[in-house]
Amino acid sequence: MMLQPEVRCVEFVEQVSDWMDGGLTDDERLLLEEHLNICPHCTRYLDQMRAALAVLRDASDAYADSRSEAVPAAMRATLLTALRRERS
Repeated sequence: MMLQPEVRCVEFVEQVSDWMDGGLTDDERLLLEEHLNICPHCTRYLDQMRAALAVLRDASDAYADSRSEAVPAAMRATLLTALRRERS
């Protein structure tokens, strides 16, 4: 039995980036993790986010290897914002 209010999928999507970055309170984190345990749709969404971030990391590494500098933080932030907007 869950003692906390249930998290809806839309709330999960809105907070998943903060969850992945460790930016949530313990209570918020637990709510999202409880939701992941019961929601195959959000689990699939999380897998897609992780895959997208892995592609970005690989691209960043390849760029760094070829140019001796990493993808600028502003570019990474723009890409992550676009991914979040696409899912809304």
